[in-house]
Amino acid sequence: MENLKSLFFKLMLIIPLLLWTSCDEDEKQQKALESFQEKKAIQLKENVQIADIKNVSLSAEARDSVSQWPEFLTFENEIADLQYSSIQEIVNSSNNLKETSAGLISTIPPIFREVPIRARINVMYTKASVLVQETSKTNFDNKLITKEAKELMIAFQNLKTQLNEVFLKTLEEFEEEIEKRIQQQDSIQQLKKDTIS
Repeated sequence: MENLKSLFFKLMLIIPLLLWTSCDEDEKQQKALESFQEKKAIQLKENVQIADIKNVSLSAEARDSVSQWPEFLTFENEIADLQYSSIQEIVNSSNNLKETSAGLISTIPPIFREVPIRARINVMYTKASVLVQETSKTNFDNKLITKEAKELMIAFQNLKTQLNEVFLKTLEEFEEEIEKRIQQQDSIQQLKKDTIS
């Protein structure tokens, strides 16, 4: 009986100690979780500025042709929104960018169905996929997300360059145009001489 009382007494001392230790661990885990969540919330609010990218303007012919390509216009708007976004906004739009770039591949207008343009769109799709991968990580890195977003924006500018090149004149066409302008200039000068004399 004495052993039973002693055992009971020891259990009464050990059980509260275990409960107290367990509660202390739960409290530490809760604080660690809250700290992690606060850190992530701060990271997500961070604004990024990707302003050092050279913007390529589409030529009038290229702009006219892409105006009938809704996927391009959608992608262009989404890319423009990235330039001054928060990490949270990049995280939120990364899947849309990937889906839209996939749509670009399957909807290329006939005039743009050239290997260099397909290659640029494939690069954009790959960059968008990497961005999705980076934004999906639990322990994401803001600098890496910003870098991937910037690379995607650069890939888009490269696509616009390729789209413009579809409408560049060949050397022969360029020489013909110069020849016509020279003839026009000569005609104008001849008219001026004739009217002066």
